Amino acid sequence: MEIIITPRAPFDFAATARFLRFTEAEAVDIFKDGIYRRAFSFGNHLRLLNVEARGTVARPFLAVTLARQSKITGAEMKMVESVVRRIFSTDHDLKKFRAQVAGDSLMSKLEAAHRGLRIARWPTLFEALTVSILSQQISTIVAMTLKRRLVEKFGERLTLNKADFFAFPRAERLARASVEELRALGLSGSKAVSIIEMARRSSDGELNEDELERADNESLIARLTSLRGVGRWTAEWALMLHFGRTDVFPAGDLALRGCVVKYYNESRPMTEREIRNLAELRWGQWASYAAVYFLAGMRAKIISLQP
Repeated sequence: MEIIITPRAPFDFAATARFLRFTEAEAVDIFKDGIYRRAFSFGNHLRLLNVEARGTVARPFLAVTLARQSKITGAEMKMVESVVRRIFSTDHDLKKFRAQVAGDSLMSKLEAAHRGLRIARWPTLFEALTVSILSQQISTIVAMTLKRRLVEKFGERLTLNKADFFAFPRAERLARASVEELRALGLSGSKAVSIIEMARRSSDGELNEDELERADNESLIARLTSLRGVGRWTAEWALMLHFGRTDVFPAGDLALRGCVVKYYNESRPMTEREIRNLAELRWGQWASYAAVYFLAGMRAKIISLQP
């Protein structure tokens, strides 16, 4: 059974899929030979999700299938479509982002260079928060190495055609883990405690995603920062990378702060409040995309934080 999804144009599938793989240490999101693959539980079944682009950036559409290990139901396929639409932010209208930044020479340049790149999102709030906690105050390479260890230790394994795929660990599984087990993987004690506590609260139903989805940004940030180990930086990235909010700019992020200070304030220091105000004024409802395109620009060496 195949689903066809038509994202809003422009849509660059390959660029967005690559953004899910921060480093080659990535263990869950696989992008190879033009196909995105991820092991994910739909209902009670662990499935291998396959997504392939068959259109163009200007006229995009995606073909979505599940590897057939057993009978696939219509209800499962509806869940599959919802997950894919979330992961690839298919409903975001980037023509409005282009219009928003038309008078901004730098952001217009980044938009043109990466046209169609979407906010690549994690399908569950638990995964988004866990990865964000892992990433706190360490390099991306180290964070993704820790993520791989966590996934291979606690995630479910799916073997198809002699290839192994790992699903991100369920909250219920990490809720039963010990601090010592997580520390043995290289996590700090504080991160281990935070992840286990969050897993327990998530598995107990305290993080109702449908309810949180309806909250405005500041209410949602307040709710998330009540969790152990979740500060505003982590919460703002979760708003972007799970809920898909387009009007968030993580002003506490050192790389993003460096971009704003260097390119928009003549390298003069700015407070987080000043950076958020500038982001709201310049990029408005599309501030999250400005953040993503700054990161893409740095990866592509179009911009740099070097003097």
